[in-house]
Amino acid sequence: MNKISIYYATRSEFKKQEIAAIEEATTYKAEDATDQLVGERFKFVFSDVKTDEPLEVDLATMVRHKAVSAYKSLLMPCIVEHAGLILLDHANSGYPGGLTQPMMDALGAEDFVRRISAAGERAVARAVIGYCDGMCVHIFTGDTEGAIADKPRGGREFYWDTIFAPDGYDGATYAEISAKLGIREKMKVSQSRKALQQFLDFRVRRGANSLFMDFDR
Repeated sequence: MNKISIYYATRSEFKKQEIAAIEEATTYKAEDATDQLVGERFKFVFSDVKTDEPLEVDLATMVRHKAVSAYKSLLMPCIVEHAGLILLDHANSGYPGGLTQPMMDALGAEDFVRRISAAGERAVARAVIGYCDGMCVHIFTGDTEGAIADKPRGGREFYWDTIFAPDGYDGATYAEISAKLGIREKMKVSQSRKALQQFLDFRVRRGANSLFMDFDR
């Protein structure tokens, strides 16, 4: 069976490492409803095209813009992703959501935690994948619950991995989990893996001739 090529607009080497881990250890639902390894069916083709990322609290709104801009550059169906933290006390507004990374870039991880007074606060890590097929943008969302660490911990400084501690790991941050147990372990609970798995299941269901189907999830 020929592999399905998935064009992924990203410049992040960290993200490429995570996709490799997903290919090797994550399954999707095949047409016969059996679980198969992602890497056996899908081939990810990375592109570093520049994408537009308007500052929005709402991650889905941001990703829709980003997916359309990626399609315009590549002129072929492609996916993009953006992720952010959502403090449960601000779940209705989705804050800081799409503003998480700009705030981290401006303040640094330690000041981010201090200035928003978030140490120990419950939060959701949310990843949104947008797939633009030339007609529609399809949205897929993955959530992982956890808490904001009291301070940055771990050396893998990918986005906010040093300050988000997912449930089930005794307070260890994503960065610490990656360092001690490997990236595959992080991806088991990762919001990015959850969103991507939804997209891959969708891609298989739509079939080879679904390129321009009028469908918006």
